[in-house]
Formats: sequence, C-alpha cells, structure tokens
Amino acid sequence: MFVQGVSTRKVTKILEELCGLEITSTQVSRAAADLDTMLKARRDRTIPPVAHLILDARYEKVRTAGLVRSCAVFIAIGIRKDDGKRTILGTSVSPSR
Repeated sequence: MFVQGVSTRKVTKILEELCGLEITSTQVSRAAADLDTMLKARRDRTIPPVAHLILDARYEKVRTAGLVRSCAVFIAIGIRKDDGKRTILGTSVSPSR
C-alpha cells in the first residue's frame, strides 16, 4: 500500500473501515518503513541480462488535486537470458496531455 501525504491515523481509520483491521499508528509507521526498505532494494538492484524486452502501456483514471485524469502506466518487462523467465524491469506513470 502506498499512501503519500496521509497521516498514520487516517491510514489506520481507512484500514478499519475497509478491511476490518484494527492496527495502531505505530504498526502503520513500521510497515511503511519496511516497505520503503523493500522498494529501495528493488530500485537499487542489478538488472539481469535480458534476451527480449517488452514495453507496454495502459491508461488508467487517476484522481489528482481533486480532478480525474487519464494517466499512462508504462511497464518494461524483460525475458531473462539465463532461465527465460519474465521479470519486471520498471514502471512509470505519466499524465496524458
């Protein structure tokens, strides 16, 4: 879960209403810190050699600043040379013009 600019108290309330989970703001902070660590490790990883590169995009409606806008969600997928498995190399979101 990614929440930017929202207090831990609000996240706690949302989780209680939507999921029926009762957690503390300390648990939310700890989970956010753990997620930050995991995301940093993912961003800093070495990208394996790929035999094939697949680039794709889809459009999603995203609410920003009180407005709903169409945004392109880009994804780069690589087919690894060593075992032929797919791996997500990166993603990006960009508002359409």
